Amino acid sequence: MERQKHFVLVHGAGHGAWCWYKVATLLKSAGHKVTALDMAASGLHPKRVEELRDISDYFEPLMEFMKSLPPEERVILVGS
Repeated sequence: MERQKHFVLVHGAGHGAWCWYKVATLLKSAGHKVTALDMAASGLHPKRVEELRDISDYFEPLMEFMKSLPPEERVILVGS
């Protein structure tokens, strides 16, 4: 049996984690772990767009998530 994979789903501009609901459902039903993130000022993330200084502020939720992973954990990063 194939090992469970961890997919990290990142939306594009004007979207949120919600845009991955069909893909996330399919991956989970296949036995994989799925994390769909809201980038800053997107989806349910509380930051407002006026608070973003640059692209690094926008991607902060992704960077914080990646830093929180154990060093040995591997993920498949998927972007739209």
